[in-house]
Amino acid sequence: MFLDELVDELRLGLSPNPEISRTATQHGHDLLAQGFTASQVVHGYGDVCQAITELGVELNAPISTDDFRMLNRCLDEAIAAAITHYGRERDQAAHGEASGENDRLGVLALELKTSIHTAGVALEMIKSGSVGIAGSTGKVLDRSLLGAQDLIDRLLAELYAARCSTEAHMVKGATSLANHV
Repeated sequence: MFLDELVDELRLGLSPNPEISRTATQHGHDLLAQGFTASQVVHGYGDVCQAITELGVELNAPISTDDFRMLNRCLDEAIAAAITHYGRERDQAAHGEASGENDRLGVLALELKTSIHTAGVALEMIKSGSVGIAGSTGKVLDRSLLGAQDLIDRLLAELYAARCSTEAHMVKGATSLANHV
């Protein structure tokens, strides 16, 4: 589906083609359901780029600079949409399994792990040169890092609230014991 949408974008000059993000979102969902890792999702799109450029060389069909830029932008959008949806669904699955205080803290920890992992995958793609920092993958990196920071703040607030609650309970118990003596 991605290749069909890419062909449409190249042929019609659509910029950007919203179908690419929708298809990539579905693709991220499907790959999560099949047990693929976030890194495998991203590398699958990198393999598409590699295959297209190698085919162009084999067929002696040069790819124009503009077409190559469009290919990279489409891949960047697809990677960002797929990995964002993938991470969101992983977080929702973790929330669905949570109950109780320890589970809430566990969910926050899992969300933090997902955010950091997503940031790492985005950084890996940027460092490989497959996509640029200013594109959609760079935005995924930025959102993931900001999300991780927010999750750490929430986790610390939960831990502080739990500690204060425990201390208040201990003081109340000691006061009650002292009143009985």
